[in-house]
Amino acid sequence: MEFPSVVDLLNQQENELLKLQSLLSNELELLKTRELSSLEQAAAEKEQVLIKINQFDQAIKQHTPFVELQQDQKHTEQVTRIVDLLNDCKKQNELNGQIINNSQIAINRFKGMLQRSINDNSMTYDQKGQTSISKSSLGVKA
Repeated sequence: MEFPSVVDLLNQQENELLKLQSLLSNELELLKTRELSSLEQAAAEKEQVLIKINQFDQAIKQHTPFVELQQDQKHTEQVTRIVDLLNDCKKQNELNGQIINNSQIAINRFKGMLQRSINDNSMTYDQKGQTSISKSSLGVKA
């Protein structure tokens, strides 16, 4: 059984990082357009790509130490591209995470406002059985 060369591993790693970069850009668009149904599928795809990236990382480490790859003239350019791609992906992922966090905060605020609104209003029925909402916080005390 023949093991992949370090060049093959680096190429595969770079390709997976390009896929991840594309997925993260797509995730950002899904977040902007609030396409939540598609977001779940995108997250699953991202997870699979991250698993592959980790596997290639481990294979590359076993083949050649990172410091050697950075210093080797044959690999310097590609290793630099890979590191730059990884940094770009990290930044994009942080931005997406921040958008998700801000959305969650906004949802929680809205939920709190709704809860307060529900608590401030009470529903009653009139003599004809029709619902009537009355404001309980009018400041009038009986």
